[in-house]
Amino acid sequence: MFSTFKSIPVISYTSISDKSDITKEDFRNHMRLIAQEGYTPVTAVTLHDFMCGDSSVIPEKPLVITFDACFFDNWINVIPTLDEFGFKAVFFCVTGFLHDTPKRSKRSAIECLTREQNFEKALCGGDFSGFMSRQEIYETVHEFGHEVYSASVTYPMIFRSSSATGTYPNKKHWCFKSVCNVIQEGDKVYDVGSALAYNGYTIKDGKPVLRGMDERAKLCRYELEESKKELEYILARPCGFLSWPCGQYDRLSVSILEESGYKGAFTFDRGANAKHTDVRIIKRIRVKGDKPISWLKRRLSMYSNSISASLFGRKFKLKI
Repeated sequence: MFSTFKSIPVISYTSISDKSDITKEDFRNHMRLIAQEGYTPVTAVTLHDFMCGDSSVIPEKPLVITFDACFFDNWINVIPTLDEFGFKAVFFCVTGFLHDTPKRSKRSAIECLTREQNFEKALCGGDFSGFMSRQEIYETVHEFGHEVYSASVTYPMIFRSSSATGTYPNKKHWCFKSVCNVIQEGDKVYDVGSALAYNGYTIKDGKPVLRGMDERAKLCRYELEESKKELEYILARPCGFLSWPCGQYDRLSVSILEESGYKGAFTFDRGANAKHTDVRIIKRIRVKGDKPISWLKRRLSMYSNSISASLFGRKFKLKI
């Protein structure tokens, strides 16, 4: 029976490996829970259509499973597990990290690194081996039946504030070297965020310098338009959705999202994905390894109802 108060929970993962906070076995247990509880994974397109008012193809207990950044471990650990349970998922790709390596098997695979190590190697060293290749994302879609959409071109980061929060390397973040270009021991560091959602500060002569809104708008347009174009070329199908880098957005970035031809975008805000809610800021539940599986079970139930999802939802980002 279809509930008037239905909301579709969306769960978010990143890296899945023995080096990550969620191991392959943890992930399999999560998928087993989803199957046992009777949930049916649906596509981003189905979710979008439901939020726009069409409930004609919604199963009794729908949910959406998402993965940010297309880490290589998603290829060797996640996709086989999803296939084992007959589940389909949504992957978001940082297109600037794509490479032409032929598809890899477990036997030929490189050692999986942590999420932070993979990002730092990509942003600072140009080593993209920790992410899926063009052939791998193509087969993710055309061989295994999943969806792949954009997570921007470069996942650009910026300092959000000019008030130092510590010094390097006492305080670390995988993006510090890419934001500063050069960073040395004792250099001041600042809170970081998405360069698409904040004007923010760059570092010049060791000091934070405010970036203008026009510069941010230009970057935002490039990141959204070029990643969309690249994925549509590789996959030969429309790229209608974006995962906001860091889950962050504002009025400017949302307006550019619409101008760039996206149908919707996913954030890390929590709340209801109910009929006639905003498809530009689709809510997600971040799944982390420090939570017991009972936590996931409760959250899936809570965010399947628009009243409880709205009541217990938390908004971390900027209002639009």
